[in-house]
Amino acid sequence: MTTQVQVEAEAQQDGVGLAVDFPVLRRRRMMGLVNGTTVTTLAGGDTDVLTRSGIVRSDLRRSFGRAVGVARGVPLVVRLRVVGTADRPLAGQALYLWSADRDGAYSLHSPGLEQCNYLRGIQTSDESGWVTFYTIFPGTGDGRWPHLSYEVNPERRAVARPGSGSRPLSTAGQIGLPADVAATVYSVNGYQDSAAHLALATPVTDDGGELAMAGITGDLARGLVATGTISI
Repeated sequence: MTTQVQVEAEAQQDGVGLAVDFPVLRRRRMMGLVNGTTVTTLAGGDTDVLTRSGIVRSDLRRSFGRAVGVARGVPLVVRLRVVGTADRPLAGQALYLWSADRDGAYSLHSPGLEQCNYLRGIQTSDESGWVTFYTIFPGTGDGRWPHLSYEVNPERRAVARPGSGSRPLSTAGQIGLPADVAATVYSVNGYQDSAAHLALATPVTDDGGELAMAGITGDLARGLVATGTISI
């Protein structure tokens, strides 16, 4: 049986989603609300509860609630489009995004960052299916490719779709960042450890599959924008 200690140990590598992160936030009293709020409540689309929790935000660089810390690094705008069947844009989908800091470590879970909750947050897709986050270009750890992790509608139960039976409107995964851009970013002061790790990494997901890459525009002077599509 997987114990809570084992779950938290695994989360130190990457963070495994809102089902693990939210109880940690609540237990450490890092949010604007605590009592009576569950992961299911958050995932159910209650905008007021989400907003009061502090986890709903577009700028992920600072910790929220009672947590401390600011993530330093090269600014990155992340634009993700949530689509369904036949690439139809899906509005009103809650997307939880998180990533490593420039050292390849994760707030909440990595040693020394237990009181920080930066570089994680939720946005809801607009009528065209888009969500936008303001973050930093993530670093990477030993053996890991630089990436962004996401969950769409975490913990949501299966719902019926006309003509297609019952299926969950939810998904989770990772979006990789291109090697050439990562190499350029990792030449910036503060990313030295990530530069060494990138040279030994391969672009695969946790389960060994090929890591889908975001498209990136801009440069260090003008700013970087990462764009991707998530199908659910």
